[in-house]
Amino acid sequence: MTTQPERLHHLLDRARRGVILPTEGEQLAEMVGHLVAAQCTDQLAVCNAHHLPPVTGCPYPRCRAARNRDQRAATA
Repeated sequence: MTTQPERLHHLLDRARRGVILPTEGEQLAEMVGHLVAAQCTDQLAVCNAHHLPPVTGCPYPRCRAARNRDQRAATA
C-alpha cells in the first residue's frame, strides 16, 4: 500500500513522462487541488497568528495588511 506522498510523486513522474492515464490525471488533479487549498489555509493561519495587528509589507497575499495595501493602490 502506498502513502499519499508516494502516490503523488508516482503520478507526477508519469505526467512528466507523458504516460499518465486519464484516471490517474483525475487523481493528480484532485490531490493537487487539496494541496493548494491547504496551502492557502495554512498561509492565512500563519499570517493571522503573527500579524495581530497587521504588519506592513507582509509577504502573505491574504494578510489583512496586504489586502488593505492592494485595495488602496487599486483606488489611488
